[in-house]
Amino acid sequence: MKHSKLNIIGSTAGLFLAATSASQAQTVDISSGQKRAEVCMACHGADGFTTASSGIPHLAGQDRDYLIKALKAYRIGVSRSDETMTAMAKPLSDTDITNIAAFFSGLPSRAP
Repeated sequence: MKHSKLNIIGSTAGLFLAATSASQAQTVDISSGQKRAEVCMACHGADGFTTASSGIPHLAGQDRDYLIKALKAYRIGVSRSDETMTAMAKPLSDTDITNIAAFFSGLPSRAP
């Protein structure tokens, strides 16, 4: 009986996570991400690849979850501290961040 309850709880949690992930995937708006990313393009390039400075990372083709975590960290300004990036990320909502990350992760990566 104890194992049955755990299996039900585990299955329910799994379904909830799957539904949440599917819901988030449906709400991604790459077009909005591209619009919000226009200011990012000044440094990171319109195609997510920049030659402006060796210190500016290429964003094209980066893992979406990595970009989300990085932008959220810059927004908080604790674990990632860069004056410019914190100022850029501070006004972004979670939806903005998800859309921007989806835009850049969907761009084709290329070797520097």
